[in-house]
Amino acid sequence: MNVKSHTPQKLRPVNSPRRILIVASIIFVWMFIISGRLIALQIFQHDWLSDRARTQQQDSIETVPQRGVVFDRQGRELARSVDTETLYIEPPRVEDVHLAAATLAPLIGADAGQLEAKLNTAKQENKKNLLLERKLSEDIAERIRAAEVKGAYFRKEPKRYYPNGTLAAHILGFVGLDNDGLAGIEQQYNKNIKGEGGRVFLENDGARNPTSYASFETPSKTGESIVLTIDQLIQFHAEKALQDQVEKSHAKSGSVVVLDPRTGEVLALANAPTFDPNDARSASEELRKNQALQNVYEPGSTFKVVAYSAAIEKKLVKPDDMIDCQMGAITVAGRVVHDHKKFGTLTIAQALAMSSNVAAIKLGIKVGDQAMSDFIERFGFGAKTGIELPGETSGLVRKLAKWQPSSIGSIAMGQEVGITPLQMAAAYGAIANNGVRITPHIVREIRAADGSVLSRTIPEQTRVVSEDTARQVRGMLEGVTLNGTAKRAQLEGYSAAGKTGTAQKIDSTTKAYSRTKFIGSFVGFAPVENPSVVIIVVMDEPKGLYHGGDVAAPVFREIAEQILPEMDVAPDTELKSPPPGMLARNNLNPEVAEKMRQAQELEAETQRATLPEARTVSTEDGTGEVVFASATKHSFFVRFASS
Repeated sequence: MNVKSHTPQKLRPVNSPRRILIVASIIFVWMFIISGRLIALQIFQHDWLSDRARTQQQDSIETVPQRGVVFDRQGRELARSVDTETLYIEPPRVEDVHLAAATLAPLIGADAGQLEAKLNTAKQENKKNLLLERKLSEDIAERIRAAEVKGAYFRKEPKRYYPNGTLAAHILGFVGLDNDGLAGIEQQYNKNIKGEGGRVFLENDGARNPTSYASFETPSKTGESIVLTIDQLIQFHAEKALQDQVEKSHAKSGSVVVLDPRTGEVLALANAPTFDPNDARSASEELRKNQALQNVYEPGSTFKVVAYSAAIEKKLVKPDDMIDCQMGAITVAGRVVHDHKKFGTLTIAQALAMSSNVAAIKLGIKVGDQAMSDFIERFGFGAKTGIELPGETSGLVRKLAKWQPSSIGSIAMGQEVGITPLQMAAAYGAIANNGVRITPHIVREIRAADGSVLSRTIPEQTRVVSEDTARQVRGMLEGVTLNGTAKRAQLEGYSAAGKTGTAQKIDSTTKAYSRTKFIGSFVGFAPVENPSVVIIVVMDEPKGLYHGGDVAAPVFREIAEQILPEMDVAPDTELKSPPPGMLARNNLNPEVAEKMRQAQELEAETQRATLPEARTVSTEDGTGEVVFASATKHSFFVRFASS
């Protein structure tokens, strides 16, 4: 048997160096890629990934900050924020969209079909929360809660509230749904008052369904508060007197400004008709317009104070000098100007009291174009006063180079210029304040949320005329109320000074002076020797009687007689007629009259004891009284009681 020899073959090693190198290289590259990716994720993309994770795990709702409070000068609240309910819904939690929409729609005033479609879309898009309705009343919110709609929840949201309704509406302004001020102080100081919003964060589970309503939040920051110069009580008297006269005279509108000439503080600023800032959206743009700052009108005779002051300041005339009024007619550059009556020779003081156009024109010519232009600027006409309210206009005063040859005659008697009520009040404030014009302002100070004072207003002061000139003009203006066109501005117990104005309006159709549309005004101050208030009243297009002495001067009187005692200003003249109730007592036995007086004093003391900080003011017709008292620390109420 032959056996073949078998020579074993030489086997190649399984783990050859080449294969090991290939495997090692693959492992190394893989580890390098993984390490690079980890480094990129952990270092370079860490913040982005963290934010993305938070976005998936959390949702957030921006919270509306609490706006700061607006106070009057006495610390009484004029505007504050109150909490309301804002309705949200979490679509992932809504099990029956049709039922939820049918339940919520009638409660929030929505269409059920549209709401259902909105909820379905939100579920399909996997929205985590959906805003349904903002600033609901507590009553509606409670009804929604009682319906127990799954996925519906509320967040508190502040809403601006004006506790006194229409009071000081044009000063305060109003706030829109986005919590931004849209007019008045609310707009002018929006950045201060608004505050800073916060955020509420909502946690979600792995399926992106909310697990809690508010796991944590960033709190909002309350806005700063504004303290105004106005006095709530003075504002009330100004608004009431103005509104009554607008209705009585059937005027298109009216404005009043009450100014403290010693400080430049505006104590009241009123326009009629007005609006309720709690429902500003229902008011027209015309109603919301602040006429006291934006109504540019020809002032008429109230502007004559510029020519008279300039003539006296330049020592061209004295109050007792004589001036020929030329029987009521004068020609200026070919234009004939008449007086309302034929006056002969009068003293300078008498000419102002009688409101002679001829005298004013002759004084303007004496002063000269350049000086008249300078004094107009000194008194603040043709420039904004700078009051802290939006929308103020500068008026219309032409540069001297654009004056016509007859302009000096027109301007001296208050034509060819356009001014605002506030500008005129500030100008007369200079005469009342011994020749120094203090910039009118309406903000006293700004306070932080904790009540600390952040800033106070320091107004600019400008010398307009000398103290001696101001004293002489004050005396002449007193003559206007005693013997001239403003007798209806005379006050009970107080001396008063001022000037009436009656101006024809420009007809928009003919571009000429209207024969039927007028502006009647009166601006004055009291008491004469140490004025505490300047009050201007402007009536736009009154029907029937339209002269300033007839339609504006009585409003000045009503306001001044109400507020001067409230300001603790001592009377400086004898009462021309006894106060209400005194006439009846005059015919009584002295002993009986004294007992009645004691009884009334006792009644007043009782009232003051039961109504803290009470202030009682008799109504115009004497049939009742208006009682103001602090019901809470920063609010007030009005009570009418028959006598």
